[in-house]
Amino acid sequence: MPEPIVSMRKIEKSFGDNKVLHDVDFDIMAGAVHGLVGHNGAGKSTLIKILAGLYDDYQGHIVIDGREVRLATPAASLTAGIAVIYQEFALVPAFSVAANLALGHEPVRPGGTLDTRAMRRQAAELLDGLGFDLPIDAPISTLSVAHQQLTEIAKALGRNARVLVMDEPTARLPPADRESLFAVIRRLVDRGVGVVFISHFLDEVLQVADEVTVLRDGHVVTSGRAADFTVTQLAREIASPETMARDAAQAEDLSGGQVLDRPADQPPAIELQAFGARGRPSSSLAVMAGEIVGLAGLVGSGRTSLVEAVCGARPHSGTLLINGEARDYKSPADAAASGIILVPEDRKNRGLVMASSVTENITLTALEWLFGRFGFVRSREQRAAAAQSIDLFDISSADGGRTLVRSLSGGNQQKVLIARAAVATPTVMVLDQPTAGVDVGAKSEIYRHIRRLAAKGVACLVVSDELDELLALCDRIAVVRRGQITRTMSSVGLTPAELLEAMSVG
Repeated sequence: MPEPIVSMRKIEKSFGDNKVLHDVDFDIMAGAVHGLVGHNGAGKSTLIKILAGLYDDYQGHIVIDGREVRLATPAASLTAGIAVIYQEFALVPAFSVAANLALGHEPVRPGGTLDTRAMRRQAAELLDGLGFDLPIDAPISTLSVAHQQLTEIAKALGRNARVLVMDEPTARLPPADRESLFAVIRRLVDRGVGVVFISHFLDEVLQVADEVTVLRDGHVVTSGRAADFTVTQLAREIASPETMARDAAQAEDLSGGQVLDRPADQPPAIELQAFGARGRPSSSLAVMAGEIVGLAGLVGSGRTSLVEAVCGARPHSGTLLINGEARDYKSPADAAASGIILVPEDRKNRGLVMASSVTENITLTALEWLFGRFGFVRSREQRAAAAQSIDLFDISSADGGRTLVRSLSGGNQQKVLIARAAVATPTVMVLDQPTAGVDVGAKSEIYRHIRRLAAKGVACLVVSDELDELLALCDRIAVVRRGQITRTMSSVGLTPAELLEAMSVG
């Protein structure tokens, strides 16, 4: 048997008294893909951060090319030929795509000035070789999340890494771009690169991986050839018996969606009349209290622009009514104060304050009008509301409300965002990609929380790339093309193929 490029043995890592990895063994072979799967909080991200040199206080041994090393810094990891694409982007928003791809190894002229022509040419050659269609001169801040993800992937692949770790690389990608990524992975494998593929999409893992390792609560519970597993078998290995029972109960909760008894003369909770983001076509849509309406569209269809205009984050044209009254919001804060709360798709940069506690994040939106008085925060009420939300939304944290949000798993971070929206007692809740990058169990929990809020009379607008999610969660689905709602359909009896056709045609 060939020797692995990287061999990790008996890896352990603790945060204070909380041990998150227990004697983990993990190998990365040249010319092969190793799938790493597990629930949020299973220890996947911690393991790859050790490999990336971000945690130098781990216990255990790492051997690269037969020689034991200590990956104490990110520079040491990069020097060893290890590149990591994180679930949360490491891009400079104000820089262009080309500048981000060249970051750290920019071409310079003999006088030491930046050679922008060479930088653009290198970026174009790299993207062309990968089959990625990206505007090389556009600032990262102007790109969609999917295009930012592709830039991150291209940046890592441009480093000629011997080991490439991909943490949820397809979470924001549409099907066509996912297939392009898989083709890139196959080309890398043919060149002898070792790839670690981390994903909650188990069918994708089995499609691209040669080996699979399952982590549960920081332990390796099984490892073997991908060909020896089915999606069902992997799901059973990932979930503990307690988790499976919980998810089954939650699925049962969802199957009996509550229908509100609305008065016949009740106006919609939110209504768009010839409304749209400035520069985009106008749309009309009405959502009743307690109704969940999905916004479906291909990447670049303008769904996010539309909901950001609804929430006051973009200039708009047309009329927006809340409970029959016309409103004109100049900022997200104005919209939030009037009952329109946005749960954004980019939880790190646009949603959560990562360096603040769970309590501070949960109460942030409503801090001024619910927990403030004369410029002071009523801390006792703030803590009580946060504690109630932590319990209600089942947010797992080592130290309750004092835990920093950045230490939570992705699923728990997402639940903090939704809890924050709920605490603000919204009339309308807008959820942009509410389950991106979270596991099946966390998705089920998030669905249950959205359904519960709708049952209390909250009107919900849901943007999602996952067609099955829209069909399972929503009462109706509005199709968006070029920033405009072109069609609205009942989700009852609608198939993914029919929805995809509506998104793609006309």
